[in-house]
Amino acid sequence: MEQGKRFDRLSGFFSDTFTYIGRGRPGGKASGLAFMQETIKKHFPEQEYEGINLSIPSMTVLLSGVFEDFMKENKLYEIALSDASDVEIALAFQTASLGAMFAGDLRSIIESIKQPLAIRSSSIFEDSIDDPFAGVYETKMIPNNQIDKDHRFRVLIEAIKFVYASLFFQNSKDYFTSLNRDIRDERMAIIIQEVVGQRHENLFYPTISGVIKSYNFYPSNNATHEEGIATLALGLGKTVVEGEKAWSFSPVHPTAPPPFNNNHDILKYTQTEFWAINMDSVCCYDPTQETEYLCKKSIYDAEDHGTLSQICSTYDYTNDRVNIGTSEAGSRIVNFAPILQVETIKVNSIIQKLLEVCEAETGNKVEMEFAMTIDPDKIDKPRFGFLQLRPISISDKVVEISEELYNEPNMLIHSEQVMGNGLLSNIEDIVFVKPEAFDPKTSIAITSELADLNKKLLDEKKKYLLLGFGRWGTSDPWKGIPVKWSQISGAKVIVEAVLPELSFDFSQGSHFFHNMTSHSVIYFSADKEMSDKIDWAWLKSQELVEETDYLMHVRVLKPIIIYADGRSGKGVIIR
Repeated sequence: MEQGKRFDRLSGFFSDTFTYIGRGRPGGKASGLAFMQETIKKHFPEQEYEGINLSIPSMTVLLSGVFEDFMKENKLYEIALSDASDVEIALAFQTASLGAMFAGDLRSIIESIKQPLAIRSSSIFEDSIDDPFAGVYETKMIPNNQIDKDHRFRVLIEAIKFVYASLFFQNSKDYFTSLNRDIRDERMAIIIQEVVGQRHENLFYPTISGVIKSYNFYPSNNATHEEGIATLALGLGKTVVEGEKAWSFSPVHPTAPPPFNNNHDILKYTQTEFWAINMDSVCCYDPTQETEYLCKKSIYDAEDHGTLSQICSTYDYTNDRVNIGTSEAGSRIVNFAPILQVETIKVNSIIQKLLEVCEAETGNKVEMEFAMTIDPDKIDKPRFGFLQLRPISISDKVVEISEELYNEPNMLIHSEQVMGNGLLSNIEDIVFVKPEAFDPKTSIAITSELADLNKKLLDEKKKYLLLGFGRWGTSDPWKGIPVKWSQISGAKVIVEAVLPELSFDFSQGSHFFHNMTSHSVIYFSADKEMSDKIDWAWLKSQELVEETDYLMHVRVLKPIIIYADGRSGKGVIIR
């Protein structure tokens, strides 16, 4: 492994450089972090910027050869490649033996550190620019605080086996099918990494988690695509990468007004809960679940810990005004105003510098993940932990959208907020959610029906236009349709329409959206005015291929034409 050295039990887990265990390859995620470690040393030789400590959290990598031996010695490919459920596969992996060769190294890790660890995938296919596999595999966070070393060792081994097993979960298998790749060619390395955060009573979490992109697909106000976007949240990064409520802003315009109609919308659509690691006894032992040691708490729990004052504002009901800080009574708004507007800590400065450095060093548009701690007592310096670097695929094809296209009588949809770039003229299949049948409480059932239709269209090698309501890929079924990428991977164009009771802001921080951009999927957001103009009668009059309780799959006589201008964010669909 480049920039790394073999794990040394005498040195323990904490090291100035990367360490590795076993043989084989480190995988895409670990390679990206090794690259970033050298980049940080080059551009931040003191590992500090604007009074903020900057580093890659300590980590050790189980190389891909450990996975290969584990699979072969336990003869796991038979059940792994079968139609067994995710839970059955996970249980089979848990009962298998990881082998004794590296047990001593793994045990020395948990003996040298007693704080939470993140067990993360780093497969050989992960984080490529063409097929990034973002969010396809699982991550498991463990408290690693049990007094009994044997117990801590067992939990670590269970977590490693769980991440291995996730390669063969149905979501991953569907993803490989959509790419026409053989899952047997994949190899899994594992990153064992300290979790950036602080303990507050029986919870462990960072003050801030975030995703930074050097390209903004949905710029608002005076922002531009090239100025990038940052999305921040209180607590673990699960909130951001899974598209839950978080705060987004342009690093070039950090004080710009948020894209909400009024203060009541800000209260409604900003973060109210956060993820943390449960440092108390686990109520339900289940090594087959990613969230076994995680819990979700109200932001008001964080106020008791002193972490809200660093990142919050307060809504003054009497004067209908938002005031920076938490010194007054009122509803808290996680808008990061103390650091973005008052600049109590130069978080935005380090974000801008990292965007500049990473683009220059990689020659690509990039996406980064980080976690940050801010000591409520201001004794320790703020810590910025860099967690992931991956490239973003941006099409440079020039697509012109004229006024005539907007006035085209056969226009099906137009939007001023389109993600993606290109001209498509070969889409004949349309799958849409029936508006009269849609209800947020049915969104999970819709997801299941979509997965079945998607599989059939993939088997027929047909790309399609997908039209539905609310956020696609949300983790909250009440905000839209909580599909995994693999469940709609045959869609080449996706349209997000709105209903009066279901209208949300975009989420650009999720793995779902990263997979869309990497596969050049065009995403239309139709505002209320445009959603009201969608000709549902025309859609239903086309040749019916299949109808389910909530969906219709139709085929048009003449292919629809899709124009998407990535420079302006405009798009038109002509029927």
